[in-house]
Amino acid sequence: MTAEIVLMWLAVTSYAAGAVLYAVGFVFRKERITAAAMWVSLLGLLPHVAGIAVRWVRLGHGPYLGFYEVVSSYALMTVIVFGLVALRFKSLRSVGVVLMPLAFLALGGAMLAPKSDLGITGTLSSWWLAIHVAFAKLSYGSFIAALGLGAVFLLRSSAKSERWNERLARLPEQDKVDDLTFKFVAVGFIFLGIMIAAGAIWANEAWGRYWSWDPIETWSLISWLVYAIVLHLRLTMGWRGRRFAWAAIGAFPVMAFAAVGVVIVYNSIHGAYLIGY
Repeated sequence: MTAEIVLMWLAVTSYAAGAVLYAVGFVFRKERITAAAMWVSLLGLLPHVAGIAVRWVRLGHGPYLGFYEVVSSYALMTVIVFGLVALRFKSLRSVGVVLMPLAFLALGGAMLAPKSDLGITGTLSSWWLAIHVAFAKLSYGSFIAALGLGAVFLLRSSAKSERWNERLARLPEQDKVDDLTFKFVAVGFIFLGIMIAAGAIWANEAWGRYWSWDPIETWSLISWLVYAIVLHLRLTMGWRGRRFAWAAIGAFPVMAFAAVGVVIVYNSIHGAYLIGY
């Protein structure tokens, strides 16, 4: 077993432990366990980043070729965004009860996929591809954070018993959670737009056309339009609170399908680069 694989399984173990501790701390109202869950989860970033770095040095490119690399990088961005939110807003540490199981399942699933070594080619060697990939990670990380915050908002607003309200008492006021959900949707929408534009420029360099309605291009545009509708509902129609939380959560499966599912379902020019079989 290579050092890279050992490091990645250490990250999987850390994320799994963090998810379990979050569940225990939340159910039994143990603040110390919740705090420990956060640090155990963030500790997993060390082997995760190291594993990606080892592969990067060996292959000469970042984590954007093949299902294993792509999904692993999404899991990494999920934990990074969660860490930034948790460290900035201590009262939002409990968001990890939603986000850490997602990170664990994503990285665990990636570890079960083929790990083919795909070398960088002239077609892929472009700064526009690097920009495209970077903003893809930023947009998906933002939408995942919005998903977690929306779920927390709904969980708190649906709590009927005094016991559940006590568990959620340490969270910020609902208006604050609602505002952060909106901000993550908005910034993710901007990042996704930049990703699509950079991808079009790279496609012209690589294949001689800016847009060809390839399935990934089409579903990326659909995702962008879906989140445009979510923002329209907020800014024009005045959706707040539960309605906006449901809108942010409902848009996420479209984005997830565009990021991972399209290349599995459709024949795409991107498929060889993303699936890596």
